[in-house]
Amino acid sequence: MPATPPYRDSSQPVEARAQDLLQRMTLEEKVRQMSQRDSAAFLFGDEVDPFQVREGFGEMGIGTLQDPRRDPRTNAKTVNALQRYLVEETRLGVPALVISECLHGHMSDGATIFPQAIGLAGTWNPRLIGAMAAAIAREARAVGVAQALAPDLDLARDPRWGRVEETYGEDPYLTSLLGVAYVKGMQGDGPGIDREHLVCTVKHYAAHGSPEAGVNLAPVAGSLRDLFTTYLPPFRAAIEAGALSVMPAYSEYMDVPASQSYLLLTRVLREAWGFKGYTYSDYGAINMLHTMHRTAATPAEAGRLALEAGMDLEAPDDYGF
Repeated sequence: MPATPPYRDSSQPVEARAQDLLQRMTLEEKVRQMSQRDSAAFLFGDEVDPFQVREGFGEMGIGTLQDPRRDPRTNAKTVNALQRYLVEETRLGVPALVISECLHGHMSDGATIFPQAIGLAGTWNPRLIGAMAAAIAREARAVGVAQALAPDLDLARDPRWGRVEETYGEDPYLTSLLGVAYVKGMQGDGPGIDREHLVCTVKHYAAHGSPEAGVNLAPVAGSLRDLFTTYLPPFRAAIEAGALSVMPAYSEYMDVPASQSYLLLTRVLREAWGFKGYTYSDYGAINMLHTMHRTAATPAEAGRLALEAGMDLEAPDDYGF
């Protein structure tokens, strides 16, 4: 029998396994690991379509999967089928990270729905928010989810903005306290993530909740002082609490879209704060560099700008990457 490659040997150190795997990967396989697919796209009714799976993944696999957002049985059955294909039928056998929206409950049929974030903020109770996050994690993990696109640490500074309900309100201090409680409840005591907890993706980094005229996606006006004293403290608190993923905002700050901001994604997040996790694009954010912000002339340039700034993974597809 051929020897087991080091990356498949769970007794080896994680760093050594990762380095071994990287050396074996083609450029195309690496890009696939930096991209996402919607698992519901492989369903015909409530059943996984094997032809669509093979057409969609081939031998290269994928980095992350959006969960199906169906009932628990269908969610689990779909995730198991897709992971089985990725492990058994792709060249390297790397499973995907399954992600889901978990702002105030796992967003799928039959999951527990807790109050929206703005209502949770009204409790002034970090311990309760931590217990809620732990409960959400257990439900989502039971059907194969590994990463939550939450918590939302935007500051709602303009009541005209249509997403105020997703936030913990306007105050950086309260948002920091509740965000930290959510992260610790969702991810557990660490340092790793066990089978009852999820990776947190804090969003939307940064200042997304204060758009000009209250228009969603509009630019945010402010100075470096506003950025560092008002908008960034909740994110820094969450990173220091151990959050492992960060989702940059759709909007721009000081004329630079967050998804291509070297200041935000590299100088502050990694160099100043020492962030060791990974950045995950909001859905279509890299596309928007080309189609909305107009900072990129082509999809390829949009992908390059995001990568060079510090973006690690593109969702919901690979438009730019």
